[in-house]
Amino acid sequence: MSSSLHLIFVVVFVASLTAAVSGELSLVSRSQWRARAQGEMTPMQLPLGRAVIAHTAGRECSDDESCAEQVRGIQAYQMGRLKYSDISYHYLIGGNARVYEGRSPSRQGAIAAGNNGNSLAIAFIGNFDERAPSETVLAAAKSLLEHAEREGQLTTDYKLLGHRQVSATKSPGDALYALLEKWPHFDALN
Repeated sequence: MSSSLHLIFVVVFVASLTAAVSGELSLVSRSQWRARAQGEMTPMQLPLGRAVIAHTAGRECSDDESCAEQVRGIQAYQMGRLKYSDISYHYLIGGNARVYEGRSPSRQGAIAAGNNGNSLAIAFIGNFDERAPSETVLAAAKSLLEHAEREGQLTTDYKLLGHRQVSATKSPGDALYALLEKWPHFDALN
């Protein structure tokens, strides 16, 4: 690698790492991760009253290409095998601390049959049953929630829920769920 290419790589890497550590939101658009065209979906009125956190329960990803590949794979499976109109989540968070745009927040998600209305569906890419995501990935999730509030996607008094609270699943995994219980807006639904 030439020294100028190496320098460009280092600068981009350091900038990405700095953004992740500082909690800045790094959004990856549908066109950037090369999403398929979406079908018809049920509209929802924004802002939404709930944010539901899930995990994909599969492989984790750690860089831009492997994370985009994971998101494309999830979309292909859900649209092909499950016959969904699009990827089921509104946002997905990769191990690279970047946030991947899924279906529009103004369209109903597809993660909790019969219980998707009024909910912003957010998935962490990977399985977080035994270990939690890194601090930089958690910071990206918190930045995403703040962004969704600022952009009018979530109400200021939204309730934060784990996927298991609205569907018969272990998602978002025991380790991640234990952390969510301590986050602002968490609602135990008691």
